[in-house]
Amino acid sequence: MTTHPRRVTGTTPLPVVATRWTLIVVATALTVSALVTAVLRVSYPFDIDFIEDGMLMQAWRVANGLPIYVEPSGAFAPHVYMPLYTWLGGLLLAVTGPSLAPLRLLSLAATLVSAGLITWIGRRESDTWLIAVAGGALYLAGYRIVGGWYDLARVDALFMALTLAGLAAVIYWRRSAVGQLAAALLLALAYLTKQNGLYFGVIAAGYLLATEGRRGLVFTGAFAFLVAVPTALLNAASQGWFMTYVFGIALASPTEWQRALYSLGAEIFGDMGVLAALFVALAAILLVRYRQFALREQPWLLFIAAAILASVLGRASVGGARNQLMQAYALLCLTPALLWRELSRRSANRWVRPALELAVVAQLCLTLVSPVGRLIEPAPAQRYLPTAAMREAGERFIAHLSATPGDVLVLLHPYYALKAGKEPAAQIQALWHARWRGREPLPADLVSRIENREYAEIISDESPYFETEPALVALIEANYVPLRQLAPQDAPATLNGLLVRPQIIYVPRP
Repeated sequence: MTTHPRRVTGTTPLPVVATRWTLIVVATALTVSALVTAVLRVSYPFDIDFIEDGMLMQAWRVANGLPIYVEPSGAFAPHVYMPLYTWLGGLLLAVTGPSLAPLRLLSLAATLVSAGLITWIGRRESDTWLIAVAGGALYLAGYRIVGGWYDLARVDALFMALTLAGLAAVIYWRRSAVGQLAAALLLALAYLTKQNGLYFGVIAAGYLLATEGRRGLVFTGAFAFLVAVPTALLNAASQGWFMTYVFGIALASPTEWQRALYSLGAEIFGDMGVLAALFVALAAILLVRYRQFALREQPWLLFIAAAILASVLGRASVGGARNQLMQAYALLCLTPALLWRELSRRSANRWVRPALELAVVAQLCLTLVSPVGRLIEPAPAQRYLPTAAMREAGERFIAHLSATPGDVLVLLHPYYALKAGKEPAAQIQALWHARWRGREPLPADLVSRIENREYAEIISDESPYFETEPALVALIEANYVPLRQLAPQDAPATLNGLLVRPQIIYVPRP
Protein backbone atom coordinates (compact mmCIF):
# COMPACT_ATOMS: atom_id res chain seq x y z
CA MET A 1 0.00 0.00 0.00
CA THR A 2 1.39 3.33 -1.10
CA THR A 3 1.14 6.18 1.34
CA HIS A 4 0.96 9.78 0.12
CA PRO A 5 2.20 12.71 2.11
CA ARG A 6 -0.56 14.38 4.03
CA ARG A 7 -1.76 17.60 2.38
CA VAL A 8 -1.25 20.60 4.62
CA THR A 9 -4.17 23.01 4.57
CA GLY A 10 -4.34 26.58 5.73
CA THR A 11 -0.70 27.36 4.95
CA THR A 12 0.26 30.74 3.56
CA PRO A 13 1.13 30.54 -0.17
CA LEU A 14 4.75 31.26 -1.00
CA PRO A 15 3.93 34.35 -3.19
CA VAL A 16 2.04 35.88 -0.25
CA VAL A 17 5.01 35.32 2.05
CA ALA A 18 7.36 36.77 -0.57
CA THR A 19 5.21 39.88 -0.96
CA ARG A 20 5.13 40.43 2.78
CA TRP A 21 8.88 40.08 3.17
CA THR A 22 9.52 42.28 0.14
CA LEU A 23 7.51 45.04 1.82
CA ILE A 24 9.34 44.57 5.11
CA VAL A 25 12.80 44.64 3.53
CA VAL A 26 12.14 47.60 1.21
CA ALA A 27 10.39 49.67 3.88
CA THR A 28 13.14 48.97 6.41
CA ALA A 29 15.93 49.81 3.98
CA LEU A 30 14.40 53.10 2.89
CA THR A 31 13.48 54.11 6.44
CA VAL A 32 17.00 53.46 7.70
CA SER A 33 18.43 55.35 4.73
CA ALA A 34 16.20 58.36 5.46
CA LEU A 35 17.10 58.39 9.15
CA VAL A 36 20.83 58.13 8.47
CA THR A 37 20.53 60.99 5.98
CA ALA A 38 18.64 63.10 8.52
CA VAL A 39 21.20 62.51 11.29
CA LEU A 40 24.06 63.49 8.99
CA ARG A 41 22.22 66.63 7.90
CA VAL A 42 21.41 67.65 11.48
CA SER A 43 25.09 67.76 12.40
CA TYR A 44 26.12 69.80 9.33
CA PRO A 45 27.00 73.29 10.64
CA PHE A 46 26.07 75.37 7.58
CA ASP A 47 22.92 76.15 5.61
CA ILE A 48 21.17 73.27 3.88
CA ASP A 49 18.33 75.60 2.89
CA PHE A 50 18.96 79.35 2.83
CA ILE A 51 15.77 80.08 4.84
CA GLU A 52 17.36 78.14 7.71
CA ASP A 53 19.78 81.01 8.20
CA GLY A 54 17.00 83.53 8.72
CA MET A 55 15.06 81.18 11.01
CA LEU A 56 18.15 80.69 13.15
CA MET A 57 18.64 84.44 13.51
CA GLN A 58 14.97 84.79 14.39
CA ALA A 59 15.20 82.14 17.12
CA TRP A 60 18.44 83.73 18.34
CA ARG A 61 16.51 86.98 18.91
CA VAL A 62 14.01 85.05 21.04
CA ALA A 63 16.90 83.52 23.02
CA ASN A 64 18.13 87.06 23.71
CA GLY A 65 14.72 88.40 24.73
CA LEU A 66 14.23 90.51 21.59
CA PRO A 67 10.92 90.87 19.71
CA ILE A 68 10.40 89.22 16.33
CA TYR A 69 7.64 91.12 14.59
CA VAL A 70 9.22 94.55 14.28
CA GLU A 71 9.56 97.17 11.58
CA PRO A 72 12.05 95.91 8.97
CA SER A 73 15.50 97.44 9.18
CA GLY A 74 19.02 96.77 8.05
CA ALA A 75 19.59 94.96 11.33
CA PHE A 76 16.66 92.54 11.23
CA ALA A 77 13.53 91.57 9.32
CA PRO A 78 11.42 88.55 10.27
CA HIS A 79 10.17 85.82 8.00
CA VAL A 80 6.44 85.69 7.34
CA TYR A 81 5.90 82.67 9.59
CA MET A 82 3.91 82.10 12.76
CA PRO A 83 5.91 82.20 16.01
CA LEU A 84 5.67 78.81 17.79
CA TYR A 85 8.62 77.12 16.08
CA THR A 86 10.74 80.23 16.63
CA TRP A 87 9.77 80.39 20.31
CA LEU A 88 10.65 76.74 20.89
CA GLY A 89 13.87 77.17 18.94
CA GLY A 90 14.74 80.22 21.04
CA LEU A 91 14.37 78.17 24.21
CA LEU A 92 16.83 75.63 22.82
CA LEU A 93 19.33 78.24 21.64
CA ALA A 94 19.24 79.94 25.04
CA VAL A 95 20.86 76.73 26.31
CA THR A 96 23.08 75.75 23.38
CA GLY A 97 24.00 79.09 21.82
CA PRO A 98 23.48 79.88 18.12
CA SER A 99 23.56 76.66 16.12
CA LEU A 100 21.47 75.00 13.43
CA ALA A 101 21.62 71.55 15.09
CA PRO A 102 19.04 72.18 17.87
CA LEU A 103 16.52 73.60 15.41
CA ARG A 104 17.01 70.69 13.04
CA LEU A 105 16.66 68.23 15.90
CA LEU A 106 13.33 69.87 16.76
CA SER A 107 12.16 69.31 13.19
CA LEU A 108 13.47 65.74 13.07
CA ALA A 109 11.73 64.91 16.35
CA ALA A 110 8.48 66.31 14.93
CA THR A 111 8.93 64.19 11.78
CA LEU A 112 9.34 61.05 13.90
CA VAL A 113 6.20 62.00 15.82
CA SER A 114 4.33 62.33 12.51
CA ALA A 115 5.51 58.89 11.40
CA GLY A 116 4.47 57.48 14.77
CA LEU A 117 1.03 59.06 14.50
CA ILE A 118 0.55 57.67 10.99
CA THR A 119 1.45 54.22 12.33
CA TRP A 120 -0.87 54.57 15.33
CA ILE A 121 -3.78 55.79 13.21
CA GLY A 122 -3.13 53.03 10.68
CA ARG A 123 -3.14 50.37 13.39
CA ARG A 124 -6.37 51.71 14.83
CA GLU A 125 -8.06 51.78 11.44
CA SER A 126 -6.76 48.55 9.91
CA ASP A 127 -6.18 46.37 12.97
CA THR A 128 -2.98 45.10 11.38
CA TRP A 129 0.54 46.14 12.30
CA LEU A 130 2.27 45.53 8.97
CA ILE A 131 0.08 47.88 6.94
CA ALA A 132 0.15 50.42 9.76
CA VAL A 133 3.94 50.42 10.13
CA ALA A 134 4.26 50.54 6.34
CA GLY A 135 2.37 53.83 6.39
CA GLY A 136 4.83 55.33 8.85
CA ALA A 137 7.74 53.98 6.80
CA LEU A 138 6.26 55.50 3.66
CA TYR A 139 6.25 58.91 5.32
CA LEU A 140 9.87 58.70 6.45
CA ALA A 141 10.95 57.36 3.07
CA GLY A 142 9.34 60.31 1.28
CA TYR A 143 12.47 62.43 1.57
CA ARG A 144 12.67 63.21 -2.14
CA ILE A 145 8.92 63.74 -2.50
CA VAL A 146 8.82 66.56 0.07
CA GLY A 147 12.17 67.98 -1.00
CA GLY A 148 14.09 66.99 2.13
CA TRP A 149 12.13 69.30 4.46
CA TYR A 150 11.84 66.73 7.27
CA ASP A 151 14.90 67.90 9.22
CA LEU A 152 15.36 71.55 8.24
CA ALA A 153 15.31 74.49 10.63
CA ARG A 154 11.88 75.45 9.34
CA VAL A 155 8.29 75.32 10.61
CA ASP A 156 6.88 72.56 8.39
CA ALA A 157 7.74 69.38 10.30
CA LEU A 158 6.36 70.74 13.59
CA PHE A 159 3.24 71.99 11.84
CA MET A 160 2.64 68.56 10.31
CA ALA A 161 3.00 66.71 13.62
CA LEU A 162 0.58 69.07 15.40
CA THR A 163 -1.92 68.89 12.53
CA LEU A 164 -1.93 65.10 12.44
CA ALA A 165 -2.35 64.95 16.22
CA GLY A 166 -5.15 67.52 16.11
CA LEU A 167 -7.07 65.77 13.33
CA ALA A 168 -6.73 62.41 15.08
CA ALA A 169 -8.13 63.99 18.25
CA VAL A 170 -11.02 65.47 16.25
CA ILE A 171 -11.94 62.06 14.85
CA TYR A 172 -11.33 59.76 17.79
CA TRP A 173 -12.21 62.03 20.71
CA ARG A 174 -15.11 63.92 19.18
CA ARG A 175 -17.71 62.42 21.53
CA SER A 176 -15.94 63.88 24.57
CA ALA A 177 -15.90 67.56 25.53
CA VAL A 178 -12.37 67.12 26.91
CA GLY A 179 -11.34 65.42 23.67
CA GLN A 180 -12.71 68.28 21.60
CA LEU A 181 -10.84 70.78 23.78
CA ALA A 182 -7.62 68.81 23.29
CA ALA A 183 -8.21 68.77 19.52
CA ALA A 184 -8.84 72.53 19.53
CA LEU A 185 -5.60 73.12 21.45
CA LEU A 186 -3.54 70.96 19.08
CA LEU A 187 -4.91 72.60 15.93
CA ALA A 188 -4.52 76.06 17.48
CA LEU A 189 -0.87 75.21 18.13
CA ALA A 190 -0.62 74.05 14.50
CA TYR A 191 -1.97 77.48 13.49
CA LEU A 192 0.59 79.20 15.70
CA THR A 193 3.23 77.21 13.84
CA LYS A 194 1.98 77.81 10.30
CA GLN A 195 -1.01 79.70 8.94
CA ASN A 196 -2.44 76.54 7.30
CA GLY A 197 -3.48 75.36 10.75
CA LEU A 198 -6.38 77.82 10.53
CA TYR A 199 -7.55 76.09 7.35
CA PHE A 200 -7.55 72.63 8.94
CA GLY A 201 -9.19 73.97 12.10
CA VAL A 202 -12.06 75.50 10.15
CA ILE A 203 -12.61 72.25 8.22
CA ALA A 204 -12.52 70.29 11.49
CA ALA A 205 -15.10 72.65 12.99
CA GLY A 206 -17.38 72.18 9.99
CA TYR A 207 -17.04 68.41 10.25
CA LEU A 208 -17.88 68.36 13.96
CA LEU A 209 -20.84 70.71 13.60
CA ALA A 210 -22.20 68.56 10.76
CA THR A 211 -21.74 65.22 12.55
CA GLU A 212 -22.09 66.09 16.23
CA GLY A 213 -24.49 68.99 16.06
CA ARG A 214 -24.40 71.32 19.04
CA ARG A 215 -21.72 69.20 20.69
CA GLY A 216 -19.37 70.42 17.98
CA LEU A 217 -19.66 73.91 19.44
CA VAL A 218 -17.17 72.89 22.14
CA PHE A 219 -14.39 72.49 19.60
CA THR A 220 -15.54 75.42 17.47
CA GLY A 221 -15.67 77.85 20.38
CA ALA A 222 -12.41 76.68 21.91
CA PHE A 223 -10.56 76.78 18.60
CA ALA A 224 -11.87 80.27 17.80
CA PHE A 225 -10.79 81.50 21.24
CA LEU A 226 -7.35 79.87 21.08
CA VAL A 227 -6.74 81.41 17.66
CA ALA A 228 -8.23 84.86 18.21
CA VAL A 229 -6.68 85.71 21.59
CA PRO A 230 -3.00 84.95 20.74
CA THR A 231 -3.44 86.65 17.37
CA ALA A 232 -4.85 89.80 18.98
CA LEU A 233 -2.18 89.85 21.68
CA LEU A 234 0.67 89.34 19.22
CA ASN A 235 -0.70 92.02 16.94
CA ALA A 236 -1.13 94.51 19.76
CA ALA A 237 2.34 93.81 21.18
CA SER A 238 3.93 94.31 17.75
CA GLN A 239 1.92 97.46 16.96
CA GLY A 240 0.27 95.75 14.01
CA TRP A 241 3.39 94.24 12.46
CA PHE A 242 2.35 90.67 13.31
CA MET A 243 -0.74 90.73 11.07
CA THR A 244 1.18 92.65 8.43
CA TYR A 245 3.79 89.92 8.16
CA VAL A 246 1.89 86.66 8.66
CA PHE A 247 -1.22 87.55 6.69
CA GLY A 248 -0.63 90.69 4.65
CA ILE A 249 2.80 89.98 3.22
CA ALA A 250 2.52 86.18 3.42
CA LEU A 251 -0.59 86.20 1.23
CA ALA A 252 0.79 88.74 -1.24
CA SER A 253 2.69 86.18 -3.32
CA PRO A 254 1.21 85.91 -6.83
CA THR A 255 -0.44 82.70 -8.00
CA GLU A 256 0.41 80.81 -11.19
CA TRP A 257 -2.28 78.22 -11.88
CA GLN A 258 -0.09 76.23 -14.24
CA ARG A 259 1.96 75.41 -11.15
CA ALA A 260 -1.16 73.90 -9.60
CA LEU A 261 -1.77 71.74 -12.67
CA TYR A 262 1.85 70.60 -12.62
CA SER A 263 1.61 69.77 -8.92
CA LEU A 264 -1.57 67.77 -9.38
CA GLY A 265 -0.21 65.82 -12.33
CA ALA A 266 3.48 65.37 -11.60
CA GLU A 267 3.44 65.35 -7.80
CA ILE A 268 0.08 64.15 -6.46
CA PHE A 269 -0.57 61.66 -9.27
CA GLY A 270 3.12 61.28 -10.10
CA ASP A 271 5.39 61.24 -7.04
CA MET A 272 2.49 60.05 -4.86
CA GLY A 273 0.73 58.25 -7.69
CA VAL A 274 0.09 54.91 -6.01
CA LEU A 275 -1.22 56.53 -2.82
CA ALA A 276 -3.39 58.90 -4.88
CA ALA A 277 -4.83 55.92 -6.76
CA LEU A 278 -5.54 54.13 -3.48
CA PHE A 279 -7.28 57.28 -2.23
CA VAL A 280 -9.48 57.39 -5.34
CA ALA A 281 -10.33 53.70 -4.85
CA LEU A 282 -11.09 54.32 -1.17
CA ALA A 283 -13.36 57.25 -1.99
CA ALA A 284 -15.21 55.22 -4.63
CA ILE A 285 -15.78 52.30 -2.25
CA LEU A 286 -17.01 54.57 0.54
CA LEU A 287 -19.32 56.57 -1.71
CA VAL A 288 -20.86 53.43 -3.21
CA ARG A 289 -21.19 51.69 0.15
CA TYR A 290 -22.37 54.55 2.36
CA ARG A 291 -23.49 57.22 -0.15
CA GLN A 292 -24.19 60.49 1.68
CA PHE A 293 -22.91 58.99 4.95
CA ALA A 294 -19.42 58.28 3.59
CA LEU A 295 -17.75 61.10 5.52
CA ARG A 296 -19.52 60.14 8.72
CA GLU A 297 -18.27 56.57 8.31
CA GLN A 298 -14.72 57.56 7.34
CA PRO A 299 -13.86 61.20 8.20
CA TRP A 300 -10.24 60.77 7.12
CA LEU A 301 -11.60 60.96 3.57
CA LEU A 302 -12.46 64.63 4.16
CA PHE A 303 -9.13 65.54 5.72
CA ILE A 304 -7.08 63.76 3.05
CA ALA A 305 -8.95 65.65 0.33
CA ALA A 306 -8.40 68.90 2.26
CA ALA A 307 -4.68 68.18 2.56
CA ILE A 308 -4.37 67.50 -1.18
CA LEU A 309 -6.11 70.79 -1.94
CA ALA A 310 -3.87 72.68 0.50
CA SER A 311 -0.74 71.22 -1.08
CA VAL A 312 -1.78 71.97 -4.65
CA LEU A 313 -2.82 75.54 -3.82
CA GLY A 314 0.38 76.02 -1.84
CA ARG A 315 2.46 74.92 -4.80
CA ALA A 316 0.48 77.28 -7.05
CA SER A 317 1.84 80.25 -5.13
CA VAL A 318 5.06 81.67 -6.60
CA GLY A 319 7.71 80.58 -4.13
CA GLY A 320 5.65 77.61 -2.92
CA ALA A 321 8.32 74.93 -2.56
CA ARG A 322 8.03 71.17 -2.10
CA ASN A 323 7.47 71.61 1.64
CA GLN A 324 3.85 72.29 0.66
CA LEU A 325 3.57 68.63 -0.35
CA MET A 326 4.08 67.42 3.21
CA GLN A 327 0.39 67.97 3.96
CA ALA A 328 -0.89 65.79 1.13
CA TYR A 329 1.81 63.16 1.52
CA ALA A 330 1.39 62.72 5.27
CA LEU A 331 -2.38 62.23 5.00
CA LEU A 332 -2.10 60.01 1.92
CA CYS A 333 0.23 57.70 3.85
CA LEU A 334 -2.89 56.68 5.80
CA THR A 335 -4.66 55.34 2.71
CA PRO A 336 -3.21 51.79 2.71
CA ALA A 337 -4.56 51.20 6.22
CA LEU A 338 -7.90 52.88 5.47
CA LEU A 339 -8.36 50.89 2.27
CA TRP A 340 -7.42 47.63 3.98
CA ARG A 341 -10.14 48.29 6.54
CA GLU A 342 -12.78 48.57 3.82
CA LEU A 343 -11.49 45.67 1.72
CA SER A 344 -11.21 43.30 4.68
CA ARG A 345 -14.83 43.94 5.56
CA ARG A 346 -16.02 42.71 2.18
CA SER A 347 -13.53 40.15 0.99
CA ALA A 348 -11.86 37.17 2.59
CA ASN A 349 -9.72 36.69 -0.52
CA ARG A 350 -6.21 35.92 0.66
CA TRP A 351 -4.76 37.85 -2.31
CA VAL A 352 -6.29 41.22 -1.36
CA ARG A 353 -3.69 41.99 1.27
CA PRO A 354 -0.68 40.94 -0.85
CA ALA A 355 -2.00 43.19 -3.63
CA LEU A 356 -2.15 46.10 -1.21
CA GLU A 357 1.32 45.30 0.09
CA LEU A 358 2.67 45.29 -3.47
CA ALA A 359 1.04 48.68 -4.00
CA VAL A 360 2.91 50.02 -0.95
CA VAL A 361 6.16 48.60 -2.34
CA ALA A 362 5.45 50.38 -5.63
CA GLN A 363 4.92 53.66 -3.78
CA LEU A 364 8.15 53.12 -1.86
CA CYS A 365 9.87 52.84 -5.23
CA LEU A 366 8.29 56.15 -6.28
CA THR A 367 9.98 57.81 -3.32
CA LEU A 368 13.26 57.23 -5.16
CA VAL A 369 12.29 58.47 -8.62
CA SER A 370 9.18 59.81 -10.35
CA PRO A 371 8.77 58.71 -13.98
CA VAL A 372 5.78 61.06 -14.42
CA GLY A 373 7.69 64.10 -13.18
CA ARG A 374 10.59 63.32 -15.50
CA LEU A 375 8.22 63.11 -18.48
CA ILE A 376 6.47 66.40 -17.71
CA GLU A 377 9.44 68.49 -16.67
CA PRO A 378 12.86 66.84 -16.45
CA ALA A 379 14.85 68.13 -13.50
CA PRO A 380 18.42 67.51 -12.36
CA ALA A 381 18.91 64.93 -9.65
CA GLN A 382 19.04 66.50 -6.21
CA ARG A 383 21.52 65.58 -3.49
CA TYR A 384 20.53 65.64 0.17
CA LEU A 385 23.72 64.68 1.97
CA PRO A 386 26.30 67.39 2.70
CA THR A 387 29.77 66.33 1.70
CA ALA A 388 33.13 66.68 3.42
CA ALA A 389 34.08 69.15 0.69
CA MET A 390 31.07 71.33 1.56
CA ARG A 391 32.02 71.31 5.23
CA GLU A 392 35.59 72.28 4.38
CA ALA A 393 34.32 75.07 2.11
CA GLY A 394 32.16 76.40 4.93
CA GLU A 395 35.02 76.37 7.41
CA ARG A 396 37.25 78.12 4.84
CA PHE A 397 34.59 80.80 4.29
CA ILE A 398 34.10 81.42 8.02
CA ALA A 399 37.87 81.67 8.46
CA HIS A 400 37.95 84.28 5.69
CA LEU A 401 35.18 86.31 7.35
CA SER A 402 36.90 86.08 10.74
CA ALA A 403 40.16 87.37 9.27
CA THR A 404 38.49 90.32 7.54
CA PRO A 405 39.04 93.52 9.55
CA GLY A 406 35.75 95.27 10.27
CA ASP A 407 32.11 94.29 9.76
CA VAL A 408 30.93 92.15 6.87
CA LEU A 409 27.52 92.01 5.23
CA VAL A 410 26.73 88.46 4.11
CA LEU A 411 23.49 89.28 2.35
CA LEU A 412 21.80 85.87 2.34
CA HIS A 413 23.60 84.27 5.30
CA PRO A 414 23.71 86.56 8.37
CA TYR A 415 24.47 83.55 10.57
CA TYR A 416 27.81 83.18 8.81
CA ALA A 417 28.74 86.68 9.99
CA LEU A 418 27.69 85.81 13.55
CA LYS A 419 29.62 82.54 13.36
CA ALA A 420 32.71 84.54 12.35
CA GLY A 421 32.35 86.84 15.38
CA LYS A 422 30.83 89.72 13.38
CA GLU A 423 27.64 91.68 13.83
CA PRO A 424 24.84 90.05 11.78
CA ALA A 425 22.42 92.01 9.61
CA ALA A 426 18.96 91.34 8.22
CA GLN A 427 18.77 88.44 5.81
CA ILE A 428 18.20 90.02 2.41
CA GLN A 429 15.47 87.51 1.47
CA ALA A 430 13.44 88.27 4.60
CA LEU A 431 14.02 91.98 4.03
CA TRP A 432 12.80 91.68 0.43
CA HIS A 433 9.56 90.04 1.59
CA ALA A 434 9.15 92.52 4.45
CA ARG A 435 9.29 95.32 1.86
CA TRP A 436 6.26 93.81 0.15
CA ARG A 437 8.35 91.79 -2.30
CA GLY A 438 10.77 94.64 -2.91
CA ARG A 439 8.14 97.29 -3.70
CA GLU A 440 9.03 99.53 -0.74
CA PRO A 441 12.38 101.39 -0.36
CA LEU A 442 15.35 99.79 1.31
CA PRO A 443 15.61 100.65 5.04
CA ALA A 444 17.37 103.93 5.70
CA ASP A 445 19.88 102.41 8.12
CA LEU A 446 21.00 99.83 5.56
CA VAL A 447 21.30 102.47 2.85
CA SER A 448 23.31 104.70 5.21
CA ARG A 449 25.77 101.96 6.16
CA ILE A 450 26.39 101.02 2.54
CA GLU A 451 26.70 104.64 1.41
CA ASN A 452 29.14 105.32 4.25
CA ARG A 453 31.01 102.16 3.27
CA GLU A 454 30.96 100.83 6.79
CA TYR A 455 31.25 97.22 5.69
CA ALA A 456 34.73 95.91 4.96
CA GLU A 457 33.12 93.39 2.60
CA ILE A 458 29.71 92.68 1.16
CA ILE A 459 29.24 89.08 0.03
CA SER A 460 26.48 88.28 -2.45
CA ASP A 461 25.02 84.96 -3.59
CA GLU A 462 23.63 86.74 -6.67
CA SER A 463 20.31 85.04 -5.92
CA PRO A 464 17.28 85.97 -8.04
CA TYR A 465 14.76 88.50 -6.66
CA PHE A 466 16.80 89.28 -3.55
CA GLU A 467 20.37 90.30 -4.36
CA THR A 468 19.78 91.14 -8.00
CA GLU A 469 17.05 93.66 -7.16
CA PRO A 470 17.89 96.81 -9.19
CA ALA A 471 17.73 99.23 -6.24
CA LEU A 472 20.09 97.09 -4.16
CA VAL A 473 22.45 96.45 -7.07
CA ALA A 474 22.63 100.18 -7.85
CA LEU A 475 23.30 101.03 -4.20
CA ILE A 476 26.10 98.48 -3.88
CA GLU A 477 27.72 99.27 -7.21
CA ALA A 478 27.75 103.00 -6.43
CA ASN A 479 29.80 102.39 -3.29
CA TYR A 480 31.55 99.03 -3.72
CA VAL A 481 33.47 97.20 -6.40
CA PRO A 482 33.79 93.45 -6.97
CA LEU A 483 37.01 92.07 -5.52
CA ARG A 484 36.83 88.44 -6.59
CA GLN A 485 34.57 85.53 -7.46
CA LEU A 486 34.40 82.78 -4.86
CA ALA A 487 35.04 79.27 -6.16
CA PRO A 488 32.87 76.36 -4.97
CA GLN A 489 35.67 75.27 -2.62
CA ASP A 490 35.65 78.74 -1.01
CA ALA A 491 32.01 78.79 0.14
CA PRO A 492 29.41 76.01 0.53
CA ALA A 493 26.24 75.72 -1.54
CA THR A 494 22.80 74.86 -0.20
CA LEU A 495 21.06 71.58 -1.04
CA ASN A 496 17.34 72.33 -0.65
CA GLY A 497 14.95 74.63 -2.45
CA LEU A 498 16.68 77.49 -4.24
CA LEU A 499 20.31 76.35 -4.58
CA VAL A 500 22.64 79.25 -3.76
CA ARG A 501 26.10 79.91 -2.35
CA PRO A 502 28.23 83.00 -1.60
CA GLN A 503 29.74 84.02 -4.93
CA ILE A 504 31.04 87.59 -5.13
CA ILE A 505 33.01 89.66 -2.61
CA TYR A 506 32.55 93.42 -2.88
CA VAL A 507 34.88 95.91 -1.18
CA PRO A 508 34.51 99.69 -0.70
CA ARG A 509 35.40 101.94 -3.60
CA PRO A 510 38.74 103.67 -3.03
